[in-house]
Amino acid sequence: MSGPNWMRSADERILRQLQEERPDYLALVANRLGMHLRYVERRCAVLVDHGMVEPVSGEVVYRTTERGERFLEEAELETETADTATSD
Repeated sequence: MSGPNWMRSADERILRQLQEERPDYLALVANRLGMHLRYVERRCAVLVDHGMVEPVSGEVVYRTTERGERFLEEAELETETADTATSD
């Protein structure tokens, strides 16, 4: 994945998890991804700042935004293109 310079590899995993299980509690996201809750909370705060996810309720449930969905689609296309280029 070649995302923005602020993005970490965990961010795409978090986005994908929220895309598949939306909306979801960060404790469940962290558990499913095998990450520490505090790290997921910090990364989600960054994702919120960049418009990739948004809180859904006061209980801190998040989901991906349209911008986050577009990023994941572009990342998937990049992966498919790279896979096709290496298999030729």
